[in-house]
Amino acid sequence: MDQPPGGPGSALEESAETYCYGHPKTPTKLRCSRCERPICGRCAIPASVGQHCPECVAEARRSAPKVRTVMTKQAPGVITILGINVVVFILQQLIPGLTSELSMQPFAIAAGEWWRLFTPMIVHDPDFTLHILMNSFVLFIFGPNVERAFGTTKFVVMYVICGFVGSVASYAFNNPGVRGVGASGAIFGVAGVLLVYLFNRRQSSFVYADMRNVMFFIGINLFIGFAISGIDYWAHIGGLLGGMALGFGFDNEGRSVEAVPMQVATAVAVFAIAAGVALYRTSDLGGSLFG
Repeated sequence: MDQPPGGPGSALEESAETYCYGHPKTPTKLRCSRCERPICGRCAIPASVGQHCPECVAEARRSAPKVRTVMTKQAPGVITILGINVVVFILQQLIPGLTSELSMQPFAIAAGEWWRLFTPMIVHDPDFTLHILMNSFVLFIFGPNVERAFGTTKFVVMYVICGFVGSVASYAFNNPGVRGVGASGAIFGVAGVLLVYLFNRRQSSFVYADMRNVMFFIGINLFIGFAISGIDYWAHIGGLLGGMALGFGFDNEGRSVEAVPMQVATAVAVFAIAAGVALYRTSDLGGSLFG
């Protein structure tokens, strides 16, 4: 027989209390809107609809897809290079002599310390913070465009080769007593690659405008390099020429030939030419590059 309203059954149900699953001695009328667990005010976590218990919130966080910034997703190579430069810059402040060990020094290179043709691109003037800030800013502006156009692996390969070519140009044409540091050669190379890439698509008015902006950046920085003493403009020129050569070889726009063989051949050729110049300079200084 059904109980009439207000009968003993309903009174018993109304008198029954529920307790928080996390605090068993705390009575509550709240429930998790996701799993229906009874929760008290201390356990309830506000949600877009209702409130959730800590267990459901933790589960949601574990199962949620990892969100990356647009920059990290589209240009991981640029982010990695920027991170390496910052870490090395901090180490330069902490380790005396590190800058000297990694900088481009012609006589040391001629004596066989060939790695100095690569390491300057990760070292900056430790007493001039603006040096790394400016290089990082330019790489942040131009780098992602090149990385998206060619892919992360090819971007990193081009960046390293351009940095190497810039160091070789500095080694070959500067005074042997000059010490070189900075990623400027590699960054000018990235600008050179981008310039060629945009030039090949200049029919678009938007692309043409971007190309003019890159040309303006290159022109003004080359002028500053020549006008102000202490700036290694040979590294800039070397990196730029290396980048332009790589840009022509890596960009397959309008060609019927397969891209990868052409890209490999271009990378090898640019690197080999720069290595040949370095060897010639080494013999001129009376040293042995790999001795």
